[in-house]
Amino acid sequence: MIDTVILTIERDKFRSLLGNNIPQWELHSKRKGYSKVVRNQNSYQKKDGIYRPRIRGITRGRTKFMQIEFSIPKLILGNNLEEVTETDFKNVIDTLRQRLVDLGIVISNKELREASVSSFHPSKNIILKEGYTSSYIIKELNKINLTKKLDLNKDSFRNEGQSLQCYSNSHSLVIYDKMQDLIKHEKRAIDKDQTSNQLSLFDELSAERKPDEVLRLEVRLSRKVKMNQILKKLGYKTGPTFEDIFKKDICQKIVQHYWETIIENENLFLFGIEKTPKKLLSDILSEVEPVKAKQAIYLVGLSVLCKEKDGIRDLRNVVSGSISNRGWYRIATDIKSLNHIKSAQKDPWFIHIEKTLKNFGHLRVRDGPEKELVEITNK
Repeated sequence: MIDTVILTIERDKFRSLLGNNIPQWELHSKRKGYSKVVRNQNSYQKKDGIYRPRIRGITRGRTKFMQIEFSIPKLILGNNLEEVTETDFKNVIDTLRQRLVDLGIVISNKELREASVSSFHPSKNIILKEGYTSSYIIKELNKINLTKKLDLNKDSFRNEGQSLQCYSNSHSLVIYDKMQDLIKHEKRAIDKDQTSNQLSLFDELSAERKPDEVLRLEVRLSRKVKMNQILKKLGYKTGPTFEDIFKKDICQKIVQHYWETIIENENLFLFGIEKTPKKLLSDILSEVEPVKAKQAIYLVGLSVLCKEKDGIRDLRNVVSGSISNRGWYRIATDIKSLNHIKSAQKDPWFIHIEKTLKNFGHLRVRDGPEKELVEITNK
């Protein structure tokens, strides 16, 4: 449902303790009219295996506040392969308050519930079915066309095909192989804050059999302005509190919005069951209007080229030296017309992702003779 969140607390709403066993504030950065201090875990806390939030104190002019950054599922479950639900909110607040005390910060449950949200990451872990792998799906998704507002970043490390990032400074959609990411080195992993519990969970799941393939979709609303824009667009109030955003429907609609906007709307034809060129030509002639035979044959070739290798962006790179930007935009318009073929059948993996996002259940590990990762559908 939701993973990382950054809460902002005004200085007069918490107390900062001092003591021999309490981490102290350390200066991180300073410039005219601005300073940032941080409180990190002490040497004993780093070894006890307990997940604690990151905290920083910021002074901007006369304004002083604290930011608390943490992964919600890691806080109460010890990992973010499993997912939280709305019913976990009280446990999250109680646990967060206690972990802050460990770091010398005293704050009430009420202030935490009503804390201002500066950033949060709605997400969904999807157990793949029918033999599909995360790497295969990411390879297919890499064929999409993106607007210039977002960049496409393929994982440049050795294990290609394990992540796809559509990002800008203010927001991003990250899609990656969650199970493989668990065993990557911190510098190579998408999730750079692996816990010992998370790593041991992977060992337990894979001890007796091959672990499930899990594809992770994560929307990162990194800037408050963008977060508010998205909330307003989807019909929710801006300037939310922690309690406001800890809702299934908000997280679900945001993830669905990014999936539909970036992946589905202009790229759906890429993820249809393959047809022979002649069958595709017949469908175009009967379903794309108005179109003449010569144009229909051109669209068949365009469809084949878009589905090859790295897809639409790769096609643009091939022709970039031969046409102007205006010429490419005319081709891009023709590409969009391929989505009008109503007889196209979606690939089973695409249908499964759509269904999972519609149900928006939560993953949990079920104990038994063998630990098993299961999807629990919310009622």
